[in-house]
Amino acid sequence: MSKLRIGLIGAGDIVRRFHLTPGWLGIPDCEVVAACDIREDAAKALAADFRIPQVFTDYNEMLKLGLDCVDVCTPNRIHTPAVLAALNAGAHVLCEKPLAVSVAEVRQMAEAAERNGRMLMTAQHMRFTDRCAALRKVIASGGAGDFYHARVHALRRNWVPLARGFIDRKISGGGPCMDIGVHALDTAMFLMDFPKPVRVTGKMSVNFARGWDIPGGWGEWDREAFSVEDHACGFVHFDNGATMVLEMSWLQHQKEAEDLSVSLFGRKGSMQWPSGEYQTAANGVLLAGTATPGIAVEKPRTEQIRAFVAAIREGRPSPVPVSQTVGVIAILEAIYQSSEQGREIAISL
Repeated sequence: MSKLRIGLIGAGDIVRRFHLTPGWLGIPDCEVVAACDIREDAAKALAADFRIPQVFTDYNEMLKLGLDCVDVCTPNRIHTPAVLAALNAGAHVLCEKPLAVSVAEVRQMAEAAERNGRMLMTAQHMRFTDRCAALRKVIASGGAGDFYHARVHALRRNWVPLARGFIDRKISGGGPCMDIGVHALDTAMFLMDFPKPVRVTGKMSVNFARGWDIPGGWGEWDREAFSVEDHACGFVHFDNGATMVLEMSWLQHQKEAEDLSVSLFGRKGSMQWPSGEYQTAANGVLLAGTATPGIAVEKPRTEQIRAFVAAIREGRPSPVPVSQTVGVIAILEAIYQSSEQGREIAISL
C-alpha cells in the first residue's frame, strides 16, 4: 500500500505543535511532502524543522502535485477558498475548526466534497478525548435519559491569542465564539446527538480587549487592531424542546484560568465534560459517579488524524460529518446575527 502524500496549508503554531508532532509524523503510511504559507519564511522554517521536501507560497501551485490529502490550518476566513481548491484538485481535506464562519460556506464545501468524491473532516479534536468516549457510553446505555438542557462554557481569564488572524474579524470571522466556543459547542452537540437548532438569541460585547484592565497571559495583543468580541453569550432552542446556554470569552474576571466545559441535564441524570462526572437517582436515593475511560487518550489531535486516515483507507464516511458541522456553525452564525440585529434569529436546516 503506497503512502498517502500530505500537503499542509498554513505553517503556524497549530501545525507545529499539534498536527505534525506526532500527528502526521506518527502515522507510518503517511508522508508530508509539501508545506504552504503566504509567509515564505514561515513555510521554509517549517519545512526545515520537519524535513518537508517542498515549499510553496501559493496553495494552488502546491495542489498541482496531485496530493492525496490536504491539511488546512489557516486563519478562519481562508478555510473556504483553500478547502474548495483542495477538494476540486482531488484531495481529501482535514480542516481546522471552525470549518467556516457561515452555513452557506459549509454547504459549499459539502457540495464540493460530494461532487469530487472526496472526504472532508473538521478537526474537532475534543470529540476524540477519552472522557468524551466514556460519557458517550453512559448516554448510549440510557443513563442520562433525554436531554432537556445544556450549559456550555468556553471562558478564559486573560488569554487572548496574539496573532492578527484571531483578533481581526476580516481574517478570523469572529473572536472567542469562533475560536474556543466552537470546541465546547461541538462537544455538547456531539454528546446530545445533534438536535436541530431552530431559534437563537445572542449578544456580543467588547469589555476589556481595547483597554488595559486585564494583562495578556500570552503577552500583549494589538489592541488597536482588535475588531472582534471578547465576550459572547447565546440561548438556543432545539426542535426537540431542549435548550442550551452558551458563554464564551477570552477576557473576564473569573477564578479559573480557563473553563472549557459542558454540563448536560437529562431526565434520568446529568453529566459534565471534561470531568466525566455524572449525577442520577434510583429508588429515591441521590447517586453520583465518574465515567471511566476504557482506553486513555493522551493526544486527541493525533487520534483525529488517525481516524481521518483510517476512514480514507477503509472507504468509510468522515469521522466528523459535514452534516453535523452545519448545525454547529448555524448556532454560532446566528449568535452574531442576533447581536447585530437585536432580535431572535430563526434557523432552518
